[in-house]
Amino acid sequence: MCRHSCPVSAASGNESLIPQAKMDRLNQVRKGNLPWTADNLDSIWACTGCRHCTVYCHHDNEPGLVLFGGRAAAQAQGVAHPALADYVERFRARDEQHVASLRQAVPAERRADDAVVGYWPGCDALDAADVGGALASALGVIERVSGVSLKIVDIGQACAGSPLLAAGEPDAFRWHAGKVARGLKQFRTVVVGCSTCIYTLRSAYPAEGLPLATEIVSVPEFMARSLAGLPERSPKKPVYYHDPCALARQVGVIEEPRKLLAQVAEVRELGWSGTDTECCGAAGLLPETMPDVADEMARRRLREVVRGGGGTVVTSCPSCARMLRRNAPDGVEVSDLPGFLAQSMRDADRALASGDEDGAGGDR
Repeated sequence: MCRHSCPVSAASGNESLIPQAKMDRLNQVRKGNLPWTADNLDSIWACTGCRHCTVYCHHDNEPGLVLFGGRAAAQAQGVAHPALADYVERFRARDEQHVASLRQAVPAERRADDAVVGYWPGCDALDAADVGGALASALGVIERVSGVSLKIVDIGQACAGSPLLAAGEPDAFRWHAGKVARGLKQFRTVVVGCSTCIYTLRSAYPAEGLPLATEIVSVPEFMARSLAGLPERSPKKPVYYHDPCALARQVGVIEEPRKLLAQVAEVRELGWSGTDTECCGAAGLLPETMPDVADEMARRRLREVVRGGGGTVVTSCPSCARMLRRNAPDGVEVSDLPGFLAQSMRDADRALASGDEDGAGGDR
C-alpha cells in the first residue's frame, strides 16, 4: 500500500490527501460524477510529484504524472488553484529577473551562450542573497574537483520550466522548453545544479519531442568523475545527506554525492534515503498551493536530525537546500553540496598554509 508514502498526507494528517483518494477525486470529476470546480479539485494540487507513492505501488501507477495531467485539465476548464492565477506571466517575470541577476552578478568573461562545458545553476540558486559569491564558490569547487574549466550558461533562461508543468500549463512549458533547447544545443556538456531541471531536461523534453544532443549531467555526477582535486580529510565531520527526490528517485543519482562527501565527511543516512527518500516540500508548486504543509514537510524531514542531537544536512539541490534551510531549527545547519565542499576545501587550504594539519583535518 502506498498510503504511508505520501509526504503531503503525512505532514497534513489529512486522509483525503493519500494517493488513492486524490486519484479517485480526479476520476470522479473526469467521469462527470462531480462538477468541475476548484473546490472539488483542491486535492490534485496536494502533490509534489515526488513519485514516492510509485515506489510502493505494485501496479507501477504514477499518481504524480496523472495529477499533473489533471491540473492541465483544470486549467483548461478555468478552475485552477486560485494561488496560481496569472502563473505563466509570473513565471516569465521570475525567469527574466533571475537572468538579470545572473548577468549583473557574474562577469561577462565567465558567462557564455556557447561553450564546450557550461554550468547552469538553476533558478533557486539565483535567489541567494549573494548571487555572485555563491556562483563563484560553486563554479570554483566544481572546476577544482573535476579539473575542467566551465562557463556559466547564459542563454536568456534560468529555469528548465518544470513549474509550468506543475501549474498545469503544458503549452507554456513547450514554448519555454523550445527556447531552452535551442540555447543549450550550443554546448557539448551542461552541468546542472537543480535536480528538477535535470529530470525535466532528460525526460520531459524528449517526451515533448525536444531531445537534447547536449550531455545533461548533475553536479555530483560531474564532480565524481574525478576526485583528484578533492583530497581526503581526517578526522571527518559527521553530516547527514538528504537525497533530492528528482535526483535520486527519478534520475538515479545516489552514490555520486555520497562518494564526494565521504572524502571530507562522515556520511550519515536519514531513515528515508536513496530511492526511498522523503520529499522536503519544495517541488510541485506546493509552497504556492499549500505553503504551511510544505514547510511542515521540511520540518518533518529534519526532525530525525534533531532527535540525533542536531548537526549538518547536505543536499544536492538548491531548491531542497532553500526549503530545508528556512525551516531548520536551532542546532541544525543546511548546506548545498558545492557549498559544503567549498567550505571544507577552504578550511583545508587555511590549515595547510598555517602548517596546522591536525587542527584542520590533515589532508592526505
